[in-house]
Amino acid sequence: MSKSLFEHLSPDTGPKRILALDGGGVKGLLTLGMLKALEDELRRRAHDAPSFRLSDYYDLIGGTSTGAIISAGLALGLSVDELIALYQRLGPEVFGKSAGDGVFLQSKFESSKLRRALASVLSTKTMGSEDLKTGLAIHAKRIDTGSAWVVTNHPLGMFYDPPGDSGTFPNKRYRLADLVLASAAAPTFFDEITIDIEFDEKRRPIQKGYFVDGAVSANNNPSMQLFMLALEPSYKFGWKAGADTLMMTSCGTGARRPSVDGKSFQGLPPGLRGVHALRAMVYDTQVQGIMMMQALSEPKKPWRVNSEIGDMRGVCVSGAPLLDYQRIDVVLDTKPKVKRRGDPIPPMTPLERMLGRELAAEALEALDHMDNGKKENLDLLLEVGIAAGRTFVDATYPDPKFDLPEWRGA
Repeated sequence: MSKSLFEHLSPDTGPKRILALDGGGVKGLLTLGMLKALEDELRRRAHDAPSFRLSDYYDLIGGTSTGAIISAGLALGLSVDELIALYQRLGPEVFGKSAGDGVFLQSKFESSKLRRALASVLSTKTMGSEDLKTGLAIHAKRIDTGSAWVVTNHPLGMFYDPPGDSGTFPNKRYRLADLVLASAAAPTFFDEITIDIEFDEKRRPIQKGYFVDGAVSANNNPSMQLFMLALEPSYKFGWKAGADTLMMTSCGTGARRPSVDGKSFQGLPPGLRGVHALRAMVYDTQVQGIMMMQALSEPKKPWRVNSEIGDMRGVCVSGAPLLDYQRIDVVLDTKPKVKRRGDPIPPMTPLERMLGRELAAEALEALDHMDNGKKENLDLLLEVGIAAGRTFVDATYPDPKFDLPEWRGA
């Protein structure tokens, strides 16, 4: 039997489970592959109940950009397969044809196409909709004030339903489609999104907020912000820290350090140099988030952070773990192209070994492109995601101590 929203959010209804989903454009299909492995394992534990959804298990689902799209869908009770079908349609529709140069003159793609693609899922539902089955958090960046926004459906939150004379637009009335589009408005790819945020005594809009992708903050990997939502008293969740009382699954969209040849970088126009620097900053904040979360926990399969500190196995700076945390992701390896017949064939990359087959160098390179909506790339992203998910998810993860009570002994 599904839990009510109150049961999901209340601090008095047992251990709490958080699902954190990164941004990454069409690479959301890679995340969905990981979630497919996760949903399959949890459904098995739920005695193969066909109605099982990740919203039955996780008490808070939060994401940024493409992670916000997936989070909203999951929180509404959609299955992973339904979201995979959405992304397989969304990729070619939204990223099939460029509308501009994406740097100097016009954003590369049209936000209206993304809005239409999401309409079948989100419709006119709001953050206060009774259709939301569990806790939801969407991350965006309000560029006109420089503030990072996280909007949740927690009824006790300060901005969920403020007094009518405050002039503040209530979180519960924001449309999910607007919030998701704001979270996914990646600079150069899409135009900024404007949302009414204040109104006068006659409830007429008097101020707009201008939003860009939530990745233009420290929250492309939203795990640290979701952890703070759970524990910081001002957010009103009031959940309890501890490896037996709080768990988090953090899913990436594939990892590849955005390196560039120094001389080539110097030859780029300033706008393109800025774009590359922004990508590098987003990557750095993601790694920083993983490092901090692993430092506060003892992951069963820790993620390798860098060559200096490795995977931090056995490191817990808080003494006792503050949560059960696991990062699920995959390194998007590349390999050199074979340019001439007779050139040595490069060895298989770890990614190819995981899949059990060789891939063209061009296919490996394309996996990290957030706007590659070609069918062959989407299919490969899903295949890689499922394989990566299965390297982390099994009978021991998620830890059975977080199984729902009704699964035990039935």
